[in-house]
Amino acid sequence: MDIAAGFVWYEAPDWKLHTIVTAPPSSGRGAELGVPLHYNPKSYSNAFCNFAEDVNRDGWTDVICVDFPGTPTWWFENPKGADGDWKKHLCTPVTNNESPDFLDLDGDGKRELIAGFSPDPKQSDGPDRQMAFIKPDADPYQEWHRHAISAKAGPGTKRYSHGLGVGDVNKDGRNDIVVAAGWWEAPESLSDAEWKFHSAPFGEQGGENRAAQMYVYDFDGDGDNDVLSSSPHAFGIWWHEQFPGDNWKTHEIDKSFSQTHGICLADINGDGLMDFVTGKRWWAHGGNDPGGDQPAVFFWFELQRKDGRPHWTRHQFDHDSGPGTQFQVADVNGDKLLDVVSSNKKGVYYFEQVRE
Repeated sequence: MDIAAGFVWYEAPDWKLHTIVTAPPSSGRGAELGVPLHYNPKSYSNAFCNFAEDVNRDGWTDVICVDFPGTPTWWFENPKGADGDWKKHLCTPVTNNESPDFLDLDGDGKRELIAGFSPDPKQSDGPDRQMAFIKPDADPYQEWHRHAISAKAGPGTKRYSHGLGVGDVNKDGRNDIVVAAGWWEAPESLSDAEWKFHSAPFGEQGGENRAAQMYVYDFDGDGDNDVLSSSPHAFGIWWHEQFPGDNWKTHEIDKSFSQTHGICLADINGDGLMDFVTGKRWWAHGGNDPGGDQPAVFFWFELQRKDGRPHWTRHQFDHDSGPGTQFQVADVNGDKLLDVVSSNKKGVYYFEQVRE
């Protein structure tokens, strides 16, 4: 696999650097802050998330880039080996929430962007903002179609909202959407109708009720699904245990390092249980967050079950990198072992899993 990070990509296996665009595309606050392609740690990026997808179905992988929060998401058309900037196309003019995802929500085999949006690009936090899944129409070169699922001004829909995930919370066979304040229940048939919202305490408690990427999984093996979340700008990783009647109990997994702004759920050791990977996003707020100057550690947490309870063993694989706002777990080198790829203010890193 090759690796895309922001507006560049690295060609495997020697990681030759290629430019996707030579100037950041943002016209929103990222540009107002003077965010360059090479920025200092006190500034911010014009690329909060990258996804690889053959958007125009021409057999070449394109790159989707979620810009600065509250600004557009773009897709960049692969030039099929030609030199020069990749052609930029608009997906959606406003992308709210700092943990958007791109996955197959509705089970049709095609991935959708899950994010908050506002119909007015000049008011990303305006009163008409909603949660939505956003997907290409038949013509991928046109602006993507937004399917709103929430009431207006719903939780998790502001530009700087933190916490978003997808999973089958109630085990009815349909993917629901999860935010720090609760979850939206997917109806039998997806449309633009409003989904039912269930309040739940999935974010930081006693703080700003934030989270990073969120995951739905049966961690304790009792037959119902639970929720995993973490603190993006303070300390804490939690699993939220589900009980009958849509009741929840929060359990702390770790609070020894801060700024877990990126987290991935994956079966790292291949034992059939879903582990998770996370670490410290170094200087997420320019060093002003709690623990901001502590080492940018990176761990995977091994899930084990004993007497019907989940337990996690923490394994450190780096001490000076950490995640950014997003990272990926994938078999990069094709050896059937999952690896980790991250990019942040420390650089771009590929961690190869090696077993003795």
